[in-house]
Amino acid sequence: MPELPEVETVRASLARDLVGKKIKAVAVTNGRLVRRHKTAKEFRALVEGHSIKSVQRLGKNLIVALENSTYLVVHLGMSGQLLRAKGPKEPKPKHTHAVVTFVQGGELRYVDPRTFGELYVSRGPVEGADVEISKFARLSIGGDGLALRRAIPELAHLGIDPFEDQIGWDRFAAILRSRSTGLKAVLTDQDIIAGIGNIYADEILFAAGLRFDRESESLSTIEIRRLHRSISEVLTDAIKHGGSTLDDEQFVDPDGNFGSYQQLHQVYGREGLACLQCRQPIARETVRGRSTFYCPKCQS
Repeated sequence: MPELPEVETVRASLARDLVGKKIKAVAVTNGRLVRRHKTAKEFRALVEGHSIKSVQRLGKNLIVALENSTYLVVHLGMSGQLLRAKGPKEPKPKHTHAVVTFVQGGELRYVDPRTFGELYVSRGPVEGADVEISKFARLSIGGDGLALRRAIPELAHLGIDPFEDQIGWDRFAAILRSRSTGLKAVLTDQDIIAGIGNIYADEILFAAGLRFDRESESLSTIEIRRLHRSISEVLTDAIKHGGSTLDDEQFVDPDGNFGSYQQLHQVYGREGLACLQCRQPIARETVRGRSTFYCPKCQS
């Protein structure tokens, strides 16, 4: 599944050329993609004819702000891709489920073999209604995250976004000490921390020298500060390298380019290979149906 670095890579790429463009038409060939709407026709009516003001991100969600104060939200699911095309003459990849055409020319195609992703338009909160924002996100002391949650109620439940929310290690400590579950379970719970998934949880925990099953509430102050720093450092480095493209070559940016951060993975996908720090073999365990990679020595 594309995680925060991959989604941020897509966002940055799209923001460079979509802002100011006007949506001419949207073709949807798989109704599952717009399942929050009654029909594909209803979805199209909400976006066609509107110009794009900005492209933002919250957790694993892309947020395209339209000039009529609504938001087109895109979640890539397990295997979604957003690909640019110069026009309809370019061959469409298999599993192309939606095509956005712009007045200025060009297309943006949504491709998704497994169809777990979705597109929907958020029209904001009902007038007079209070948006109940995640108690973890409310610990933020700055950033754009809170404003995005208030504008898009569908995303109000999301926990702290490592970049769109500002939170010091002390408030981060309050979150960790309120949980008795393992660290990886906390890092990958989107209602607690938004954007981290299986790959980056393993990489972050290795960087912090902490085991995946260590109880969150048991961390010392030094360990909490180390983990807080590792989240920012690992995700920033992954974004710098365009995210991770695994062996299935599923993740690509809108121009079809692979990410390269997989070449820098310290533990993820390296079962049996020597740890790059201590030379002990990397171990793998299955937790909640997902593989977890770690170094038994460095993360003792």
